[in-house]
Amino acid sequence: MDMKDYIGPFIDETEENLQKLNECLLAFEQGDSSVIDEIFRVAHTLKGMASTMGFARMAELTHDMEDVLDLARQKKLALRRKEDIELLFECLDTLNVMLDEIRSGKDDTSVDIEDIKSRLKALCSLAGEGQDLSDEVTDQVVKDQEGPKAVSDFKKIKVVLGKDCVLKGARAFMVLEELSSFGRVESTEPDMEKLVEGEFDGRSFVVHLETHEEPERIEEAVLRVSEVESCSIEGVPSVGKEAESGPGVEFKSKSPQEVAKEKGDSKVADTVKTIKKKTNQTVRVDVNRLDKLLNLVGELVIGRSRIERLAKDSNLKEFEEPILQLGRISKEIQELVTKLRMLPISFIFDRFPRLVRDLSQELGKKVHLEMEGRDTELDRSVIDEIGDPMVHLIRNSLDHGIEPPEERLAKGKPETGLLRIRAYQDGSSVVVSVEDDGRGIDKDKILQKALEKGFVSKEQLDSLTEREAIQFLFTPGFSTSDKVTDISGRGVGLDAVKNKVESIGGRLSIESEVDKGTTIKVKLPITLAIVLALLVNIDGQIYAIPLESVDETVLVNKDDIKVVNGSQVTMLRGSMLYLVDSRDLYGLPKREDSSVLSVVVMRTGFRKVGFIVDDFIGQQEIVIKSLGNTGMVKINWFSGGTILGDGSVALIIDPAKVEEV
Repeated sequence: MDMKDYIGPFIDETEENLQKLNECLLAFEQGDSSVIDEIFRVAHTLKGMASTMGFARMAELTHDMEDVLDLARQKKLALRRKEDIELLFECLDTLNVMLDEIRSGKDDTSVDIEDIKSRLKALCSLAGEGQDLSDEVTDQVVKDQEGPKAVSDFKKIKVVLGKDCVLKGARAFMVLEELSSFGRVESTEPDMEKLVEGEFDGRSFVVHLETHEEPERIEEAVLRVSEVESCSIEGVPSVGKEAESGPGVEFKSKSPQEVAKEKGDSKVADTVKTIKKKTNQTVRVDVNRLDKLLNLVGELVIGRSRIERLAKDSNLKEFEEPILQLGRISKEIQELVTKLRMLPISFIFDRFPRLVRDLSQELGKKVHLEMEGRDTELDRSVIDEIGDPMVHLIRNSLDHGIEPPEERLAKGKPETGLLRIRAYQDGSSVVVSVEDDGRGIDKDKILQKALEKGFVSKEQLDSLTEREAIQFLFTPGFSTSDKVTDISGRGVGLDAVKNKVESIGGRLSIESEVDKGTTIKVKLPITLAIVLALLVNIDGQIYAIPLESVDETVLVNKDDIKVVNGSQVTMLRGSMLYLVDSRDLYGLPKREDSSVLSVVVMRTGFRKVGFIVDDFIGQQEIVIKSLGNTGMVKINWFSGGTILGDGSVALIIDPAKVEEV
């Protein structure tokens, strides 16, 4: 089989397995010894996949891990020391490095694993020191194995792969790896060489296995292999000499649902049934195909808008019903494709427990992590972009926010700090917040640093509000840290986070109270492709403003506009609203005198800004198109473009850049 065809699915599944390994190791470190079997199974699966794909070093490392974990699950080795857990985490990190090498088109040979392997072997040599089986129990096990009732079953196992399976050879190899952990593989149909090469007709194959294991456990293990549709088992048990002369007994394994029903647990049966149904109906799709499909849907939306415009201009009533039907169908297709691209935010959240664990140990702090809303969904493109900014916010909270245990106790706080990460849907957006109960943000310290760096004069200090002081945290090169660390404090953090969030149409805000804690909220669009926008007229041209950033539209009397410190302002319901004139911003001719001005009130983060335009046109669903290599990417005021119903192009205004004026 050509391994190049399988490298994509291999990378995807290895990522999933490494994340699972990470979660299980964290649980094991917290004292949950029940996950040791799952850790062993994941290492076993990784070894099988790596071996199939020819990544020898990854297979070697997971094989040595498997040896340690096998001894641990048999209670022949106690993994109680801190360095034992750290060694397993080090193995995980090394496997991630190997995967990065493979993802970049290299192999795994550049990663040195000799030191880790020697430490794993040294750990295996301690087997027996942690053994907790008494001699009495051990003797009984030996007697049971040697007595006349010892069972030697030869089972015929038929495995059927899924209809859309693209890795027949790899899946067959993984099944054989699972089965070999239960006993001895006698033979296969077709023969093993053809099986692992994927050179067999149809979707099924047969394995003859000699084992003492219960059929239910064998079936469960086989069904855990990705893209396996079903597994059936027949067996002829041989019990001592009596069985040799007795009649053959045909055994058909019971399904997990039947086992659960016999135990009276209908909920378990229903759950298993649901899981199997979902598994069989799941198909892996290349994300590039989804991107192309979404682009086509975008073109469909543009085409629909043009037809609606033509029908309206032609005033042909017979077009109304077909156009309404076209609108409904295209809307359904659009929503369906958007949902196909949605991923739970757990894809990001799952990184955080390990991150918090490592950082808290490095900083000598005690931190309790709470996560809420892991099932909240976002477009894959948003998920891809927001991971690194979230990691920096967490680093910042642990480094600057949460105090060391002795400082917390002196303040009357519990020595363990709280870090809460939440995600929830808010209209057409998703809000992700990072909250801590630490020091909070000290306005005076920020202003002192700003004064030292020349960002503000002594005369301006007293007039700045706390919200305006916090704005300095997002200035490039600004940091309140007294020393540079590898965790944060290099002055390249929060400004980069803000820029990244705003580049995908999001906005960031901070709320803080000294000695109470800090909450940083990141508001993100659910999707980046098709959004609602407010269309406005500026000097005869149509522009679009994402509706997510629009608070309201108002008409302002020109006489109500004042100039304060060189900026135009007006009062809106008792609050001062800063104004930015679009014509001044874009270098356009002054508009003719008008007693009433059209103002779009936009909010992008810390404050509202009134954006003066010539006229409001209305709301419309738009397809966001990148400016690409047009040269307009250098014009910071615009985040993209869109095609309107009449075929004309409208630039999309970036509200975050307007706020910075």
